[in-house]
Amino acid sequence: MPRFVSLLLALATTCGVTHAQDDRATREKVRDIEKHLRQVIDDAEASVVAISVSSSPRYPGKIDPANPGKLGGYAAPSGVGGGAFDPRLDLADLANLADTPFGTGVVLDADGLILTTYHLIDGARKIYVRGARGRGCYADIYAADARSDLAVLKLQRPLPDLKPMAIAAGRLTTGPKGEKPTVGRGMWVVALGYPDAAGFPDGIPSASWGILSAVRRRSLIGAPDETAKKPLSQLSALLQTDARLTLGSSGAPLLNLDGEMIGLSTPAAAVTGAETAGGFAIPMDQNFRRIVATLKAGREVEYGFLGVRFTGTTPGSRLLDNGLTISDVIPGSPADKCGLVGGGGRGGFDTGVGDIILAVDGQPLREQDDLNLQVGAALAGNPVRLTVLRQGTRRVVEVPLTKVGNDFAYLATVKSPAAFGLRVDWGSVLTVRAGGGGPTLPDGVCVRELEPGSPAAAKFKAIDPESKGAWLVTAVDGQPVPDPARFASLTAGKDTVTLRLTDLASPGRARDLILP
Repeated sequence: MPRFVSLLLALATTCGVTHAQDDRATREKVRDIEKHLRQVIDDAEASVVAISVSSSPRYPGKIDPANPGKLGGYAAPSGVGGGAFDPRLDLADLANLADTPFGTGVVLDADGLILTTYHLIDGARKIYVRGARGRGCYADIYAADARSDLAVLKLQRPLPDLKPMAIAAGRLTTGPKGEKPTVGRGMWVVALGYPDAAGFPDGIPSASWGILSAVRRRSLIGAPDETAKKPLSQLSALLQTDARLTLGSSGAPLLNLDGEMIGLSTPAAAVTGAETAGGFAIPMDQNFRRIVATLKAGREVEYGFLGVRFTGTTPGSRLLDNGLTISDVIPGSPADKCGLVGGGGRGGFDTGVGDIILAVDGQPLREQDDLNLQVGAALAGNPVRLTVLRQGTRRVVEVPLTKVGNDFAYLATVKSPAAFGLRVDWGSVLTVRAGGGGPTLPDGVCVRELEPGSPAAAKFKAIDPESKGAWLVTAVDGQPVPDPARFASLTAGKDTVTLRLTDLASPGRARDLILP
């Protein structure tokens, strides 16, 4: 790496290394660093794959709406003539590479799960992955989440020589017990990817190096969104680097000097709106590692919901030192059930009325987006620890989160268990009007899916022929069901269950339903 060597030699010279003996010793140290970087690159090479994507409508057949991630391969049918096979649509043929979007992915396990960016595979009809030594195969979408811009692919057959990528337990801020950040501005990083499709034929990624220019950056792409349900890239969540991340680098790993991935590059999130010599990366901190683990399990990412509103700030505005003052607490929300109260003054000043949230899980709040990120990425069903100030008294409140409604595209191949063909979701994805006219969250779980031909589908059809109801399950065999996990435990292994139903579309309409 001539640039790296010359830079360090120049630094050494400016520090007063003038004698020939000292100069030789410095050169040896630089060569040791160069050798180490080459080893980092060589070791990570088998964990980085090339990805080509086609969204052409000319592929024969249609995607099954019940299994949209099953894209299948593209092989010439047996027999003479080839039928509908068009060789120009075969992504295994390198001659077709110029006609398709391309990017990079990271191996999560040797069985064929590949992490990449959502925007790369959005709208895909076919996906082809090329690994070490140029071997490749088609892939399906195992799970995907537009809000985090992450997706996991599943290879249709194992590829040899693939190795899972080591992922660092990155920490961008000081921990709740004073732990120092492990990822910060100025640290050296190495990026491995396929810029301009270089390396696609042989499966050998290109390497670039640089430093982290900043952490906790936000994307400015897209219209401003004044809600908590904005893309995570707009919540001060990104790493910024001067390592070269050009076209084809989406999904490229950003490595530390231990060869561990600290980020996944997403050039489309660059604040300039175009790909540049540097770029941005999704950090592998606790929040995003939790999301990756969910996608690796093939499941939907269920973002957390707290249920508070604020006055005097907007989601991207800076705060004063005394945190976020709650103006409203949504009735029935996790915040309400844990005793948080609203009614504070504007601008973050403590008027002695209402709670002020100072930190989430020990992380001080710089702005409202910090709370949106920490709460959302904690995921539904998990608790967060809020440091709260009330009338001058500081305390810590543990709040179990529910689920916020998801307005972003997602795909999950692993579904929650069905009870007699009935699948449910968190009741907090719905809102109803309280007696005073304001929104409130209902207690219970809502009907999410009725499997065609199932006992549950037949029973609900009988009580709601036109499917106009918004049915909420408030109890199973007389036991309350606050969340889908409780519903699953109360219905598992039973031959029959009695559901207590409330129709949110018709207030006061409630009934019992026996399944099957």
